[in-house]
Amino acid sequence: MKVIFLGTLPPIIGLSPYCLHLSYALSKQIDLEFLGFKEFSHKSQDFKRESKIDETYYNDTLQSLNIHNKLSWYNPLSGLKAGIELKGDVLHLQWWISSLFIVIFPVLLLAKLKNIKIVISVHNILPHERGKFLLLFDNIANKLVFPFANKFIVHNNRNKDSLIDFYNIDENKISVITHGVFDLIKKRDLTQSEAKKHLKLPIDKKILLFFGYIRRYKGIDVLINAFTNLLTEMDDIFLLIVGQPIGENWEKYEKLIKENNIKDVVRVDLGFAPEDEIEYYFSAADIVVLPYTYLDTHGGVGALALTFKKPLVVSDVGGLPEYVDDEKAIVKPNDVEDLSHKLKNILQDDKLITKLSKDSANRARNLTWDDIAKKTIEAYRNAFNGN
Repeated sequence: MKVIFLGTLPPIIGLSPYCLHLSYALSKQIDLEFLGFKEFSHKSQDFKRESKIDETYYNDTLQSLNIHNKLSWYNPLSGLKAGIELKGDVLHLQWWISSLFIVIFPVLLLAKLKNIKIVISVHNILPHERGKFLLLFDNIANKLVFPFANKFIVHNNRNKDSLIDFYNIDENKISVITHGVFDLIKKRDLTQSEAKKHLKLPIDKKILLFFGYIRRYKGIDVLINAFTNLLTEMDDIFLLIVGQPIGENWEKYEKLIKENNIKDVVRVDLGFAPEDEIEYYFSAADIVVLPYTYLDTHGGVGALALTFKKPLVVSDVGGLPEYVDDEKAIVKPNDVEDLSHKLKNILQDDKLITKLSKDSANRARNLTWDDIAKKTIEAYRNAFNGN
């Protein structure tokens, strides 16, 4: 079986870490060709070029893959040419942003004409930002793309339900395959003290970490307000926010920090964190908080936290609860009081923090990319027999 895996790789930001881990695991088990982008962009004010992934960090892994970067995000002719040259048994499309429709559609059309089976991993059932135009365009693009699929892959059961509800997809055509941990990140096995010293964080305070893209649905305002509430009862905590604003104006969050008079106990590192700094941020953290307010997301940051065996506190949205084993670490979305209450209970209970850390370590052991690759290959086989 030859598989053409269509997605993105470093130095492109966004879905590249997921694509790199999965395609590398698949390539160890099957014949895989990676069809990628030679050019990729989005709104220039959001995706700064200094935010690109350092591809040299993953050089050994990238060199082991059979990569053909033929696509340009703005050029449908690049998709047409790639489709004409397409040879294989299965095309596995990573579908996460509908603005790529003009490039992806000709590839799908020609794959179908060549009787190549098509598997589509749907990473976002709904767009991250919910403006009327985006919802309309996303809906139209999905309705044109999804009929090509012989099989769908989603990351959690809520994604599956949404795919069925919004697009009337036969549930037998959908496989639920979760997200793996990011084990290609090179670890130094840092102590928390070493990480704090490197980042110049207060040694005597417990660090709450928000990490990842700063977007409206991520609930950073909820986290800031919950943290402010916590400060009335605890004085040994510190909030660390690390991420690149996407479609968001950071100034409104900065204003909220000033209004709450918490600037001295909050640090904000805006921008895309370099790969060799990621371990420092997570090693320094006592708790990683994902306070997302909506969306059927699975949250790659959750998998990143598991990589470093960190306690997680997550909102009850999408597949986030699947990263934790204890209901004490699951909060109501968009609920400041519930978030501050549960963070307080965890921070004041060393045994619970230890348990949550062990839970993360156990989940990390069960989310290997080799196992995920085996399940993905099974989805490829099912595409041939309609299961």
